Amino acid sequence: MLLALTILFGMYGITSLGSSGASVTDPLFIAAEVIAVTLGFLFVRHANRDADPFIPITLLRGRGFGAMNAINFLFGAAVLGFGALVPLYAESRYGIQPLQAGTLLTARAVGMICVAGLAVFALRRTGYRAPMIGGFLLVAGGMTVMALAPHGLTPYGWLALAAGITGVGMGLSIPASNNASLQLAPDQISAIAGLRGMFRQSGGIVAVSVTTSRLAHAGNGGLAQAHSFVVFALVLLLIIPLTLLVPDHRGSW
Repeated sequence: MLLALTILFGMYGITSLGSSGASVTDPLFIAAEVIAVTLGFLFVRHANRDADPFIPITLLRGRGFGAMNAINFLFGAAVLGFGALVPLYAESRYGIQPLQAGTLLTARAVGMICVAGLAVFALRRTGYRAPMIGGFLLVAGGMTVMALAPHGLTPYGWLALAAGITGVGMGLSIPASNNASLQLAPDQISAIAGLRGMFRQSGGIVAVSVTTSRLAHAGNGGLAQAHSFVVFALVLLLIIPLTLLVPDHRGSW
């Protein structure tokens, strides 16, 4: 109950920033976040004190888990936030039709499919860190390309190329980041998978809410989104040092 209410109030306050005219000084936002922080503190205290907590505290801040939770949150903020905004960006900056703009996500999916299967088979040789770092760099590069003006291609072709690059990066990094946390406690796979999804989705919600709030106050929505893609790319670069805190693993499992 404490965890559910923490997420509920935290996300409610953050999503309120996406509405027109909202700001961080809004009493609704402040009240929701104060309640969320209070409930979050009570949840952590309960996890520390209870003999058999719903989520063991070691899965939140134990060796490797703290870093992986932070990685999943920031990864979700950058990648899920980026994916949700690509079609809108294509429409607002280049005037691409909605249906055509939506197909840009297909280019990203194709990139993921082409790489993810091979990345899974290669994990035993590469370990987790190298694919995560390489994937984050590729995704950051794809986001940066998308923020730039087209060179030598039509706007749609340029955006499709950038989306494909991010897809390749995701296909490389996601299998490694998924398995890195599971390897830390194989007997807690269900709880780890749930936390992984929670942190990624929470990061995505934060990114979309903050970005749409900024767009509501921007004079040029297309350029404002381009700037947000550069910020997402920088977030991915900031994740890279955190990967060094995650225990690596090679060989058979």
